[in-house]
Amino acid sequence: MENYLFLSNDYFDITIYQYGREQCQPYHTFGPAIRSHYLIHCILSGKGCYQTGSQEHAMEYQLHENQAFLIEPNQIVHYSADKREPWKYMWIEFDGLKAKEFISQAGLSQASPIFNASTAEGCREVFHPLLHMLDCPDMLPAQIQGYTYLFFGALIKHSSTARPLPKNDIKKFYIQSTADYIEHHYMEDISIEDIAAHLGLNRSYFSKLFKKMTQKSPQEFLIAYRIHKACQYLRSTNLSIAEIAGHVGYPNQFHFTRAFKSIMELPPSEWRKQNVCTHTNEPDNQ
Repeated sequence: MENYLFLSNDYFDITIYQYGREQCQPYHTFGPAIRSHYLIHCILSGKGCYQTGSQEHAMEYQLHENQAFLIEPNQIVHYSADKREPWKYMWIEFDGLKAKEFISQAGLSQASPIFNASTAEGCREVFHPLLHMLDCPDMLPAQIQGYTYLFFGALIKHSSTARPLPKNDIKKFYIQSTADYIEHHYMEDISIEDIAAHLGLNRSYFSKLFKKMTQKSPQEFLIAYRIHKACQYLRSTNLSIAEIAGHVGYPNQFHFTRAFKSIMELPPSEWRKQNVCTHTNEPDNQ
């Protein structure tokens, strides 16, 4: 099995967590379990069974080569390889501001989690970016991110259930404007009221809109952005924890450390010691 962790925190439209490839043994099984982020598994060969939902309301799909299946966050899933023709698949785990939008544009959802390409050539175009990422493990983070966008572009273009792209969407404009504002002011003492006022929106309406469009509250996104910028400082500078806290909008080091640990699951000093490379080969049960 190949598995690559993606430890760069510089991308917010699509945040990659890991990707990999595995030739499963007969009856190889994962779950029942719940994932924290989105995953897409692309079947390269063989067969298998995918189940989603609770035992009382489970949906079961018998899948084969050149199909893919979506796993949504916080949903119970179970999948297993065929007895005679166990599948070989590759996967990518991701989240981010655009994650739900891209999946929706491809016509995928919890109720319709199976990808079928409209043509055989289309399937090859969808699978190629992930295959290239796996075949070239020394790519830079920016290159990996670029190939991930190619994957989603092909997924949307060639999905047999793809939805038409909207011409203009003011809601998306507000979301992008929020991301731009935070990018330029995260180091300042800004509040959600400040962001809403910048957009000319009522705070309550803005918070509900942002949550609906991104699955995160504006506050959650602001904190995540600050912590991810802090990771850049931790990796690339010798600044003290207190100095980094100030650089990312936390005048109180204790509040910064608490926020950092809630997202990265380690205190900033420990995270700095453990994160000195962009990706690594480590096994994970997929």
